[in-house]
Amino acid sequence: MRGRRYLRLLAMLTIGLSILLGLSWLPFFSRAPAALAHAFVVGSDPVDGATIATTPSVIRIFFNADISTASNARVFVFAPGGPANGSEIDAGHSYIPANSARELDTPLIASASLPQGSYQVKWSALALDDGHATTGLIGFNVGTPVTGLTGTPILGPSTSNTMPQLNLQGALSVMWEWLTMLALLFWVGLVTMEGLLLLSAGTSGEDTEGGVLAALRKRGRPLQWLCLSAILVGEIINLALRGALLTQAHAQGGIDVGTIRQVVFESSYGAFWLARMGLICIALGFLWWTTREQTRRRAASLISHKRASRPGQLRMKVMEEREQEESPAREESGDVTEQPKLASPLIVPLPSTPVVASPLPARVTRRGNVARWHTIAWLTLAALILLTLAFSNNTAQLAQAHYSATILAWLQLLAQAAWFGGAAYLGFVLLPPLTTLKPDHHGDFLLHLLRYYMPLALASLALALLGSLFLAETTISNAQQWLNDAYGRSLLVMLLLFALLLIFTFFSFFYLRPALRQQVALLTVVNADLPGRRARHSALEQTENSLKHAMHILAALGAGVLLCGALMSFFAPPIVFPDVTYKLTLTTDSPLQQTMLTQQAGNL
Repeated sequence: MRGRRYLRLLAMLTIGLSILLGLSWLPFFSRAPAALAHAFVVGSDPVDGATIATTPSVIRIFFNADISTASNARVFVFAPGGPANGSEIDAGHSYIPANSARELDTPLIASASLPQGSYQVKWSALALDDGHATTGLIGFNVGTPVTGLTGTPILGPSTSNTMPQLNLQGALSVMWEWLTMLALLFWVGLVTMEGLLLLSAGTSGEDTEGGVLAALRKRGRPLQWLCLSAILVGEIINLALRGALLTQAHAQGGIDVGTIRQVVFESSYGAFWLARMGLICIALGFLWWTTREQTRRRAASLISHKRASRPGQLRMKVMEEREQEESPAREESGDVTEQPKLASPLIVPLPSTPVVASPLPARVTRRGNVARWHTIAWLTLAALILLTLAFSNNTAQLAQAHYSATILAWLQLLAQAAWFGGAAYLGFVLLPPLTTLKPDHHGDFLLHLLRYYMPLALASLALALLGSLFLAETTISNAQQWLNDAYGRSLLVMLLLFALLLIFTFFSFFYLRPALRQQVALLTVVNADLPGRRARHSALEQTENSLKHAMHILAALGAGVLLCGALMSFFAPPIVFPDVTYKLTLTTDSPLQQTMLTQQAGNL
């Protein structure tokens, strides 16, 4: 009861914190923040499409998010008499000013001697927080345009970005991120459900279900190895794919080790990636240590059992030898009176053998305390791993209140792990082997577990839905983006999947669970030999099968939600450009005079 009370308190605190965080972002209380995921151009100096009189000494590009020092820009000129495909001009190394983390400056060497014509600036940027690479093109004219590539009136930043495309490399990035999240959240759900199993077994740590808890934990051990190994490999591949996207943004091919090193050591994403890899290695080491300790404890228990049986075997052997020695003596003396045979030689009292109380309760309690300590350690590692993901999550980058958004992203990841991992564990790990138990134990064990899992699952689903609504609030500015933008379509499908999740969750917890509780209660009032009891056993098994299928559907819907999240992470939200009106200023002195310079727009 104490553990159940603590679980209810945790669920109430989670829901309360989610409501408070959600209210702080509702449009009735505050203005929706602008989308800041990835790094896209929102302005430049000179402005994209402008025609100016003289070549600038520095080309400035402004982004909507902090960028890494791995970002750079290359400048090409299309001048009269020059090559048709343009020529790259001498430019200094691009740098980020100390007072502006969202600005990329590229100085032009000997700008006064550069020819007139059309200039192209091919830029590539690495977002500091989420580690995604973006690229684009900025064009301006010095004097009369030559090629007409950017000869139209002022375009502004709306044409400066090349939006992410779901090509082969992009599809691989999405799939590997999705598979890694599946393995990570299933592992977190697995350790959470093992903690609930231990909690439902009783506060004393006894396995009251005839070894079910031990069998399930043994069944989950190889799954933990599989999940942690998949997470480790998936994180390495995800980093390599991010490096490949940055290499592609630099107009190169393949995977460059230098770009991977830039992603790791020149971005916040790389720092959190290193921390996450360290925590995953710690988790693998802890799993190896607990597995070895469990094996060693089992071997020690077997040896002690054999040693404990040796005194009884020796006593039996001594008594047999005494009986063989006394038998000929009795025959010679003629004393053939039969002695009453003892039922078992084990009950022969030996004065020298003290009576010792059985150490089983203390051993069971100690084993339960060790299991609880292991569960706390596993949950702590899982929470820290998810926290490293929250700092580079899209939700954290979308809000102006960065730390509050990070907490919300972290809680959302924990919630997704609870309901997705919990449903997958129930449907694929726990419910199938329950048929090996007696029918009476089916419902009792399952009801006892669902009593703890239901409030956690409902709170987690509410929190995950709240996070998705927050994404819709902060990223979608008009109705057309729901269908015209890839990010909006993915978010729309995610919300539809959440609607289906709610339906099947309520069906599982508010229809199947009461039916299961009623059938378990009726089993105790029917004689075991009556046909009615067998019929009720069959009905109970059908209800359990229905619950198993419902958990399968919930797990599949959860996997679909995670796939939508991976697509949204790849495409990034629609860009919100500054509200700037670019005016074309005409002059009558000379066609080579400056027709437009830059315009101040906020801090740009």
